[in-house]
Amino acid sequence: MQRFVTLILTGMVVLWAGMAAAQYIPDPDVQGKINDARQRLTLSGRIAYAQELGGYFLQSGKAGNKIILNQNYEVLKELAQSRREVKVQGRVSPVDIKARHIFLETIDGRPYRGDKAPLVKPPTKLTPWF
Repeated sequence: MQRFVTLILTGMVVLWAGMAAAQYIPDPDVQGKINDARQRLTLSGRIAYAQELGGYFLQSGKAGNKIILNQNYEVLKELAQSRREVKVQGRVSPVDIKARHIFLETIDGRPYRGDKAPLVKPPTKLTPWF
């Protein structure tokens, strides 16, 4: 019995360590999300960074957090560090009820270009223990 419990605990530790070490990759479905983003939107908010949310996102009060689909690390890092409020224009998907993603076109009236996809955890393959 003790051997069985030790085996189970060891397996859980290995699984937990593997999940903790999981690296993020660029979202492979970003082009589909960009193509779906057809509804124009203007929002005010602050740019922030959280790896678990996909990298840079817009904190927009009542509208919620919007993950930026076209990230330009240099521009967004500077805005995130300044913590100042910006006015953005972009597009969201009309079929995404929560509108979690935004494709930015302008920031404070200036054209914005970004070519980096948000980050996601890669799918994991579960293998049997036997």
